[in-house]
Amino acid sequence: MELTCGECRFFKVTGERDDGRLGVCRLEKVMGVFREGMRSCSSFSRHGEAAVPVANDGGRRMRAPIRRGESAGAPAVYVSGSALKAVLEGLGTDALKAALGAALEHAAMLRASDLGRHWTSGQMELLPADDGLRPKAVALEAYFHKIVMMRDNLRVLEQKVNSHAQLHDAEKVDLQRRVTLVYQAVGDMGTAWLPAPGDDRDAAVRLRDLLAEVQLRSLALPAPTLGERWIGGRVQYSVDAESVEEPMERFFARLVVLRDRLLALEAQIAAHPHIAPDEADAMGSYIRRCYGTLTTYNVLFREREAYFTSSK
Repeated sequence: MELTCGECRFFKVTGERDDGRLGVCRLEKVMGVFREGMRSCSSFSRHGEAAVPVANDGGRRMRAPIRRGESAGAPAVYVSGSALKAVLEGLGTDALKAALGAALEHAAMLRASDLGRHWTSGQMELLPADDGLRPKAVALEAYFHKIVMMRDNLRVLEQKVNSHAQLHDAEKVDLQRRVTLVYQAVGDMGTAWLPAPGDDRDAAVRLRDLLAEVQLRSLALPAPTLGERWIGGRVQYSVDAESVEEPMERFFARLVVLRDRLLALEAQIAAHPHIAPDEADAMGSYIRRCYGTLTTYNVLFREREAYFTSSK
């Protein structure tokens, strides 16, 4: 017997029609609105089942973000094996250890990255590769405020998880892990662009990009695509006469990872067998507020379906 979306616990009704109910998928919200009678994907799960499957594209996977000169399917930040070998095999043992240690420090957010008040009066600019196209500017003060607001919403959400009477402590730890992953992604948005000693070395650049590639390949949802006008562009952070630049693809990779972790957290809460639907919706509202905070960066996505939105 063929399974349909209306039987799945991830199906959320949004409207009624003579020919059936319309809804959205809590796990794969990038799919948009569809009918309950639609054939289900391989992420199908009935109400009451304990496992939360990983989101599956069901044959509707969006194109992976690619850079000019790379093959289709490569993530937005990609390091070829030959390029990595070339920069690492020329290092001595001490230099190799130092490069790998710095990469691990970066991955674990152990590197010192003091923002202080120095960067608060500047701005970030999203600059297309074509200088003739219009850039997008965001005040750094507004940028950091977005990060603080996201952390504030996540803090309240985590408190609600910790105080939930129907959740076992082990289930709370599972959800806390996902919240912590979102915290990390938010922190990366705030400080990962800051330069650190050794960042000008080719090995450090390659290893940092490799870490970004690993994160992109572990996404739960299909990867959205960077808009054509932004491919090969850059992001510039400036205050007074000082500025820092990074490739647009690296900034977009962090944004995509944050988006994915928010979506995965929302999906797990919405489908949790021990969280009532009304409670899940209330918890999800704090995640949707994070989406609303990030709508400024919708301009970077090629597909409208990938946009951040605060609506349900």
